[in-house]
Amino acid sequence: MVRQPNLKMIGLFVSIGLLSLFLMLAYFLKSKFSDNESIVVMYFDESVKGLDVGAPVLFKGVKIGEVTEVRLQANLQNMQFLIPVYAKIYNGKSLITNSHDERAKLDKFIQDGLRARLAINSVITGQLLIELDMFPKSKIILHEEAKNQFEIPTIGSPFAEISKSIQVMPITQIADDVHDITQTLDRELPPLLSKMNSTLDTVDYILKENKNNTTKMVAEFGTAAQNVGGAAKSIDSLMAENAAQISTLIDSLTAAANSLKNLTDYLQMYPSSIITGKDE
Repeated sequence: MVRQPNLKMIGLFVSIGLLSLFLMLAYFLKSKFSDNESIVVMYFDESVKGLDVGAPVLFKGVKIGEVTEVRLQANLQNMQFLIPVYAKIYNGKSLITNSHDERAKLDKFIQDGLRARLAINSVITGQLLIELDMFPKSKIILHEEAKNQFEIPTIGSPFAEISKSIQVMPITQIADDVHDITQTLDRELPPLLSKMNSTLDTVDYILKENKNNTTKMVAEFGTAAQNVGGAAKSIDSLMAENAAQISTLIDSLTAAANSLKNLTDYLQMYPSSIITGKDE
């Protein structure tokens, strides 16, 4: 006798399967369209090699989201290329939401310096991440294409700034200058060193040959200095012993000078007195 299938058990298993599928679909839709999540866009004008879908988005080192899409946008008129990168912010960690107040909050963050830039996630693999932080002194650059989206302005990454600095450096000119300096040193330095060595040898020879004479000269200078000192002391002693006589001599010379001055003044007034004599 053939056993009949239990329709109730089959119906129960089917119901459980459909319920599980419905719950999984609901969770997926909730994660995709939850009001607590925000999709932001950031426009980069540098290479994003190493930035893949799923790369983390950090704010001050805290992971708040992940990259969802990387596109390439070209302007054929001026041949400029932009790379819009879209990122999803996790539930409960969003800086912004789709409400009007939260857009105003994002604008306030941007005015205060909120910027996005690329950063290294792994040195070994070369993978990148997006780093959000406050850079109040940086410029605010927004794009017309993202006027209906949440856009976070970007700034150049540290390695991009270094690359730009290297690109504007006159590497060829610097290399040529270094080469010229090296050639000049190779040509001028050996003769100069040879002359310096010759001069040093000559000085060393003179010092050795005149070592005794130099010692004697120093001794004679010392004796002469002592003699000068003795002479100065003798003059001081002589001046002290004859101070009175010297003072009298100075007074006599002063009186004679005054008399000579009076005579000169008189002769200027009466020049004929040299012949006729002084009038009484």
